[in-house]
Amino acid sequence: MARRKANLRTRPKSVTLERASSQDANEVGDQETHEASTQGSDVQPAIRVTRGPNKYLEIWDLPDDQEIELPLNSMHQPVDEGARTFTGFLGTIARKPHMCPIKYLDWKAMPEKLKEECWRLVKRKYQVPDNPKAYEGLKKFTLQKIGKAWRDHKCRLKAKHYIPHSRNKARVKSNRPRKCISEDWDILVDHWYTDDAVIESDKNKDRRSKQDDIHTGGSCGYVMHAAKKAKTDGHPIERAVLFQILRIRKDGSAVNPVMKEKMDKMKELLVDPKNQLQSSDRSGSIAWSTDDVFAKVMGKERKGHIRGVGFGATPSGQSSKTILTDSEIQSSQARDSEVAQLKASLATMEEKLVGFDKMKEKISQFEEMEQRMARMLQQMQQISTQCNQDAPLIEQSPALSKSSAASHQPRSL
Repeated sequence: MARRKANLRTRPKSVTLERASSQDANEVGDQETHEASTQGSDVQPAIRVTRGPNKYLEIWDLPDDQEIELPLNSMHQPVDEGARTFTGFLGTIARKPHMCPIKYLDWKAMPEKLKEECWRLVKRKYQVPDNPKAYEGLKKFTLQKIGKAWRDHKCRLKAKHYIPHSRNKARVKSNRPRKCISEDWDILVDHWYTDDAVIESDKNKDRRSKQDDIHTGGSCGYVMHAAKKAKTDGHPIERAVLFQILRIRKDGSAVNPVMKEKMDKMKELLVDPKNQLQSSDRSGSIAWSTDDVFAKVMGKERKGHIRGVGFGATPSGQSSKTILTDSEIQSSQARDSEVAQLKASLATMEEKLVGFDKMKEKISQFEEMEQRMARMLQQMQQISTQCNQDAPLIEQSPALSKSSAASHQPRSL
């Protein structure tokens, strides 16, 4: 049965903010009235109840005969407005205790059976590409995104429930979240209080405190910001330009002095047209190359990761290297021309070889005919010689003469 494309509409952010502000105003008014009526009494202030994480029920409740269209760029990353909803839905999968159990200490240790189940669920809800390369690219992006959301989920659990020192372990275990499985929660809490986990946590806190590369993009990914900018400018955006956009606050100032210094260097280099990337990619990918302005300022890329182009992109992907500088374009065109000439020469040589093989075959047939004619001529010469030798013997034979004479003598009676 054919599946229909679902038409899901995301709620505008402005409407959400207006409703939230009106609710806050009502709550403040109610709270002031309540405080005035209970002034002088020992009453605890009301605790504000928040909405909590989005459950994306419109996707979970989607009928089986419908699917959501998911546009991808050349790097197999979701683009347009549906990308935010897609990643949010993957976050709900990562928080399902039976689909992604928290008892596993690393995403690599998660059984492949559970990962495949997550992917099958996504295929039932979203339209996946038929192209094998794009299919595998989206699958890899999806599972990596679920893994990151799963790690973030465990990080939030620790930030909310963890209490330092091992004497508090039993207390933390007893304060199990409602949506966590008891056995999985105990395994995770035991891991938190191991010496290795405590040491690694302290190291990560120290690294985090020294981090100066802070962006202002919010929950939207780099690809969505790049797509919006590309629609405004009419051409793809390179990562050095996007880097500057996402490191500026609302008042126009840089996030910190370190980022301001790097942004100034990028601006100086981008003034020269030779340093600007040229691209014909209209799929929403972020332009980059191994020696672009971003790489000159921030340093070379590490293995298996590309900075500034969004989640999931890797240097090994051929589609991620479609963005080239002018010199790379010229060298690529020269290589393509040389390859075309070599192919033409090879085709000519193949034609000549085919003709040579045919000629060689004809020569071989001619030589064989010559040999046959020579053998026939030799046989004819042998027959002629033998005939010449036999002729005198017949003429000089006495028996033949006597016999001939005797045949004519009369018999006596």
